[in-house]
Amino acid sequence: MGISLLAPLFLAGLAALAIPVIIHLTQKTKKEAIPFPSLMFLRRVPYKTARRQRIRHWLLFLLRSSAIVILVVAFARPLLENAAVGGIGLETAREVVLMVDRSYSMGYGDRWSRALDAAHGVIDGLGPEDRATLVLFSDHATAVSDAMGDGAALRAALDAAELSNGTTRYATPLQLAEQILAESQLPNREAILVTDFQKVGWQQEAEIQLPTGTELQLIDVAEPDPANIAVTNLTLDRIYRDGRELVAVLARVANQGEDSLKNAQIGLLLDGDQVGSQGVSVDANGSATVRFPSFAMPRREVRGSVQLAADALPLDNVFRFVLSPGQSISVLILEHANAGRDESLYLHRALSIGSEPPHTVTVKPISALRPSDLDANSVVILNDAPFPTGTSGTRLRRFLNDGGGVMAVLGPRSGPSSWPQDAADLLPGAIGVPVDRLGDRGGTLSIMDYKHPVFDVFSAPRSGDFSQARYFRYRRIQDEGRSAVLARFDDGNIALAETRVGRGKMLVWASGLSNSWNDLPLQPVFLPTLHQVVRHLARYAPRESWFIAGQVLDLSQYLAQGVVDGTVSVLGTGVDIIIESPAGEREVRQIGSTTEYLTLAEQGFYEIRHAGDNDVVGAIAVNLDVTESNLSRLDAEELASSVTYRGAGQAAADLAATLTPTEKERRQALWWYLLISVLAILVAESAISNRVSRRNP
Repeated sequence: MGISLLAPLFLAGLAALAIPVIIHLTQKTKKEAIPFPSLMFLRRVPYKTARRQRIRHWLLFLLRSSAIVILVVAFARPLLENAAVGGIGLETAREVVLMVDRSYSMGYGDRWSRALDAAHGVIDGLGPEDRATLVLFSDHATAVSDAMGDGAALRAALDAAELSNGTTRYATPLQLAEQILAESQLPNREAILVTDFQKVGWQQEAEIQLPTGTELQLIDVAEPDPANIAVTNLTLDRIYRDGRELVAVLARVANQGEDSLKNAQIGLLLDGDQVGSQGVSVDANGSATVRFPSFAMPRREVRGSVQLAADALPLDNVFRFVLSPGQSISVLILEHANAGRDESLYLHRALSIGSEPPHTVTVKPISALRPSDLDANSVVILNDAPFPTGTSGTRLRRFLNDGGGVMAVLGPRSGPSSWPQDAADLLPGAIGVPVDRLGDRGGTLSIMDYKHPVFDVFSAPRSGDFSQARYFRYRRIQDEGRSAVLARFDDGNIALAETRVGRGKMLVWASGLSNSWNDLPLQPVFLPTLHQVVRHLARYAPRESWFIAGQVLDLSQYLAQGVVDGTVSVLGTGVDIIIESPAGEREVRQIGSTTEYLTLAEQGFYEIRHAGDNDVVGAIAVNLDVTESNLSRLDAEELASSVTYRGAGQAAADLAATLTPTEKERRQALWWYLLISVLAILVAESAISNRVSRRNP
């Protein structure tokens, strides 16, 4: 074990050793003259004054010399090259990061109280020189107290902690601990994790490495083999019968235990009243579906919940939802005056099948169009019909500008003469003569924009096969660059194009939909494609029945969902609303002027109120992330080995090898002990010097 000096130039101060030598060799006896009136009666005593040439008090000399030597060495900052980091004689102050899991699975049984007790024990064990940071975590981590040694402040922060509605994510607190410990200058580092070690909370791909030499302490508060049942999902099945909307609720129940569940009671509540209850049995580590009887949907918003009998983790035994009346899309199909009886048969039947949302379909000849017809419909389909002229044409263009949707289906009667000059800008380009593909057994669609709402439902593999449909004739349309081409035939001609007109949309389909120019109406993809077209033209977006805690909600977009014309509901724009959380806290937001986001942090129902009259205009249901209901255990050693080095002894050796001399000297602080010894020597020297002076006056 070698000794080196960080500032060896201070050794020049050893020249000060000459000071005690000079003092001891040059000290003379003081001669003091005393006036006296007469000396005649006194005997003369010879007095010899001589300079002392030798050291008489060696102990004092050695003490004074050693004090100077030790003081000089202290200023030279000595360090032990091969000393173990944290060994005897080194600083013992610790940097402690205390991580406490507050995800909702910690509400199982008495886990939370045991976690608080364990955390209090850690705080009680802090030394006077230790610093600690309290980190609370679930799906995100927060340092609720900066590094401090004040045990009272840490206890107060811990006592104020509450369970969250979030899920377990171990990466976030460990990354925060890594940062805090890496910035610490204290010699000892310690990370303490208090949790139930859920397997779903650990992603091994997370790159986390606590600083070298960090001691990781794991405190497990979970019980062996926990069991849990939870409502994990709902399906709301809407059907329309005799003009009435009926809704059936299907609940998914999961059993996360090793024992089968027999006849557990589960109930359906609407607006706080129980409307159904039945028993459910679930195999061990299995799931089951419960279907409640259908109920008639009132013409207002309904708040509902499905609730299981309480168990050790009651938070996931309830699943909430908000149900709004189905908003139908009104579609007006306009035919040519000479159209056959079944000209719109496939269109009408495909739209009649739709139930989410339902479609209200009206078919009439173009000659019978009245301006008032456009007020009652969201989508207009010109099925091989000309664009109307005169007042009806002006009204249809205004319908487009105001946000309506129009689809023009080009067929045998939709030649260039069917579109007046003042409506030509609604098309991708000039309409040409039909392209005949009968000779090569028909063409196919070769290019489709799967990012567009019309085709995005088919973007996944095996979600729809458009290659089976054959197109024997279609209109040639020039591409003049003012429209977005959504699909092309295999010869490059435009099949489907979209033109934006004011706030509305105009779709043009080049090959009819009556099974004369193509067989698309006979293909499985026809019905979902037509439904997507109508939804897109009507700007329809279904309102979500529930959200998951932690999601961020665009309030303007949410209030517009379920409204066919895309407006921001009855509230309008630029108005104030009040958001009341499940805990009863309120905040004011303005809708329409800017984008307003709301973080759904709590489980339960958020209420939306009009700021003017405080009336409730809507509700938002928020449920917990059911992945947290899976209480499968994580191997604690697996987590520890992923974030720490090879072991305490090897880690200390690695740390000693990588530290600079300045860092080693700062951790050892031998100069401090040398200064203390100098003080002790000076105290001893003073006591001995006083005693010698009394003996030799």
